[in-house]
Amino acid sequence: MRKALLQYADDDLLALIARDEIDAFTAIYRRYWEPLLVTAARAIRCKTEAADIVQDVFLSLWNRRAELDIQGSLAAYLQTSVRYKAIHYIEKNIVRHDYISLLTDASGDTLSESGEIGLQVKQVQELIRHTVSRMPSKMQTVYKLSRQENLSHKEIAAQLGISTETVKKHIRHALSLVRSALEQSSVSVPLLILTLLD
Repeated sequence: MRKALLQYADDDLLALIARDEIDAFTAIYRRYWEPLLVTAARAIRCKTEAADIVQDVFLSLWNRRAELDIQGSLAAYLQTSVRYKAIHYIEKNIVRHDYISLLTDASGDTLSESGEIGLQVKQVQELIRHTVSRMPSKMQTVYKLSRQENLSHKEIAAQLGISTETVKKHIRHALSLVRSALEQSSVSVPLLILTLLD
């Protein structure tokens, strides 16, 4: 890569990228990789998968290089792209990576910054509580021991006198019920989670 390209403005680099200049693309990649990775990792709480999200954003930038018409700054465009991909990731993985715990554990201190966000979190917390309260009693117990007391599958099995496979089955089904409830919520849960993680 030509070192002089590192000094170019983003608009100039984008013009070169539109003409298939790979060195210009590399300059943008080096300039923005790290801050985009920080944004993605903060949002999804997994550095490996955050790196995949950032790779996807850069791949899309390269694949669409000829027709790109970015209004405003490239940095803002890339950050927004990463946030949208993070929201999509959270939607797909809402019951993994402790997102449900993040919502159920959000306290008054966290929520005092914005009344609307606080209201949305309380609405989602109530939805989760209601969904859990309607589960069969054994499933409800397993879910609470897993998600609220953070017991392992083995510990839950020993405490309840059931097999670890039964525990896994109860948790899988419980999380499926929670996911369905969240998907029908009027609140954009992935966006809410992203806001709480910022």
